[in-house]
Amino acid sequence: MSLAKVIAPDIEELIRENPQELASAVAAIHPADLAELLDDLPREDRIVLFEALPVDQGAAVLSGLKGETLRLILHTASPTKLGPMLDRLPPDDVTNLLEHLTQRQREAILARMSARDAAEVERLQRYPPRTAGRLMTIKFATIRPEWTAAETLGHLKRIDPEVETVQSLYAVDDAGRLVGYVALRRLFPAPPDRKIADMMERRLITVRPDTDQEEVARLVSKYDVHAIPVVDENQKLLGIVTVDDVIDILIEEQTQDVLHLGGVSATEEEVEQGYFAAKPWRNVRLRFNWLLLLFVTETLTGTVLRHYEDEIAKVVALSFFIPLLIGTGGNSGSQTVTTIVRGLAVGEIRLRDFGRVLMREGGSGLVLGILLGIVGFGRALLWGSTMPLALTVGVSILVICAWANTVGAMIPMLATMFKIDPTVMSAPLIATLVDATGLIIYFTIAKSFLGL
Repeated sequence: MSLAKVIAPDIEELIRENPQELASAVAAIHPADLAELLDDLPREDRIVLFEALPVDQGAAVLSGLKGETLRLILHTASPTKLGPMLDRLPPDDVTNLLEHLTQRQREAILARMSARDAAEVERLQRYPPRTAGRLMTIKFATIRPEWTAAETLGHLKRIDPEVETVQSLYAVDDAGRLVGYVALRRLFPAPPDRKIADMMERRLITVRPDTDQEEVARLVSKYDVHAIPVVDENQKLLGIVTVDDVIDILIEEQTQDVLHLGGVSATEEEVEQGYFAAKPWRNVRLRFNWLLLLFVTETLTGTVLRHYEDEIAKVVALSFFIPLLIGTGGNSGSQTVTTIVRGLAVGEIRLRDFGRVLMREGGSGLVLGILLGIVGFGRALLWGSTMPLALTVGVSILVICAWANTVGAMIPMLATMFKIDPTVMSAPLIATLVDATGLIIYFTIAKSFLGL
């Protein structure tokens, strides 16, 4: 059981009986645990506890809040309380938090912040959402290439304590252009008189402020860096995007992909703030649209069954295996879709690999079909089916699995080719398509094996 759940009853009691003791009661609790504690408290108690926190602790807690609790605090807590707390947070975090407020609320809170911090936040707000410019922090450590190691270490003792990270020190020239960087671990053992220019790394991985956040995350992952510099067209250093922001991006994108795989889309706010951020009517509308589409396409299955009505009437036992066959095909296709979508998302699969992917997944489907077909053949015999019917079931499973795997590979690849998000359409379509085509395959094989 988490610490928050253990102490929540005691905090609720303290809020009722002795609220002035709240600050001292939670002073030693880690901000992450306090954020979790706020989630576990009744809505009316969350504001009471948050308002009781000192500024530094409240700022740390605020940066860890998400979902409904974050919205409640931002919309309910007084600007007088929030302003000084936001002064303690990096400007990029403040920019992200203020996106959840109306323009009037933003202005009220910015007015309560220090003039310098408010100006930095307003500067970041000029960049488009979901770009490197909106994500970057403008508090970072810069050095000069002509400095010595000793001068650089002396400089670090005097830098702004709010600097986000000093793991990498970015060397800039007189015009503020990025010319290289030095990892702090290389600086410490260096001789005191050694020049930064002699030890800095000149191969730079940078992004522009309008670079999409997904591309930023991909570069950080590819080059295994903890931060990536953001520069303008003249190579002037504007800020850095740190790995903690990249982790948030990856979680957000993964959430969107999972929702899309289920045929449900979500706004950026809903992805970031969680399940309760979505308006119920919007959920109904989005799900209804997809379900209606799938409902209509599923009528293909009924059409196929009606087309083979005479064959089913002659051999009623054919109908017993329909759920088994279309279920197996749908499951096989869904597994393939998930694998391919993941490969496309992380860059392991490219459009040029289309033929290779089809051969690979078609071959896998064939092997799986043989194995499952043997099992299906045996199961049909155990149910008392005739040998021709059992063979029909076994061969049908083989063909359906190979077909489902091939289709499951084609759909996301084709979606990507036509600039459609493969997560949006792949999973809902594969089940419907395999259901209808699987029945056609089954009854076609049945007609051949059973002489219908």
